[in-house]
Amino acid sequence: MSAAENVFLNCPFDETYKPSFEALLFAVMASGYRVRCALEDDDAGDVRYEKLCRLISESGKSIHDLSRTDLSAAGMPRFNMPFELGLYLGAGKFGSRAQRRKTSLILVKEPYRLPIYLSDLAGNDPQAHHGRVEDVIRIVRKYLHERPGGQALPGAARILMEFTRFKRALPALARELQLEPSEIDPFHDYRVFVDLLAEFLRQA
Repeated sequence: MSAAENVFLNCPFDETYKPSFEALLFAVMASGYRVRCALEDDDAGDVRYEKLCRLISESGKSIHDLSRTDLSAAGMPRFNMPFELGLYLGAGKFGSRAQRRKTSLILVKEPYRLPIYLSDLAGNDPQAHHGRVEDVIRIVRKYLHERPGGQALPGAARILMEFTRFKRALPALARELQLEPSEIDPFHDYRVFVDLLAEFLRQA
């Protein structure tokens, strides 16, 4: 796939964020794009910073969720998401002509809070999803607005409906791959499941 078909995803990966993560993955993949993120391989020899640089260089679009601003159990904030956003913006600002065509979507949980903790992004227009799956899908659909080949995307309501059907179909889709529902990996398995979904729905 070309960079124009790759979307770099920069967001939390923990259980609390899982509903939004699943919605992000589905909205991007159902729109015909390939998700790229730090979860995509487990090569112990791939230094994380170098992996991030490679993924960013290979992605023409990106989605960054900066909603996780709370402190950890150790009393420390999480810096990974702002760091990866900075890498991506830097690649677009100082990279080659192809890199300068990059675009970004910045997500937050509540509106008007980003300048409080990241004032250097003042003037940008982050989109607030309020932790709601339907808002995540609506915002991502608006950002992508068309398939990689230029075809129009269905509306957010249709994508949300397909996502709801996808979630209901997950146990049966897992059985197709001889997986238990508890074994489903949202990143690796969802990419296969989205491809299986259309055929499954035709047979349902």
